[in-house]
Amino acid sequence: MLTVVSDSDVIIHLTRLNEMRLLSILYKTVHIPRYVEYEMVNNQYDEAEKIKDVIRKGILKVHETDDKRVKDIVKKYNIHIGEGHVKGLAEELNARIFLSNERKVRLVAKKEGFHVVGSIGIVLRSVVENILSMKEALVLLERLKDKEFRIHPNVIDSAIDSLGRN
Repeated sequence: MLTVVSDSDVIIHLTRLNEMRLLSILYKTVHIPRYVEYEMVNNQYDEAEKIKDVIRKGILKVHETDDKRVKDIVKKYNIHIGEGHVKGLAEELNARIFLSNERKVRLVAKKEGFHVVGSIGIVLRSVVENILSMKEALVLLERLKDKEFRIHPNVIDSAIDSLGRN
């Protein structure tokens, strides 16, 4: 199975949608840096307890990362410190899949040879893998339009169109 790392945004989105099971089914385990764990469970997110539960269940595996290496990555790519930790972990684990919704991070990860998947991609792949029905996926994509998710509605509409709805 391919090694998968994730930034906080995809995890938070799937937790808000009550669909963390999708990560477990698609990837079994997703690796995150300790920094991202801390960011998600200590920054007043309503989802903190659910995220702690997912970590306890082993769906998310937390790793320590090298702060000096991360600072070099952040400086080189001009990305957020948390994203630098994910990039550093991805390199350390020789990950193939990088989960993120942040445009700048996605571009950097793709340039570095990672296959990048965001929240929308998880939903779409779940349809292809027969984990979600088309109807279930459409409901989730519509929910992603809420302002709390910070995904441009045009991107979501394109995903909806790709499922065959006009």
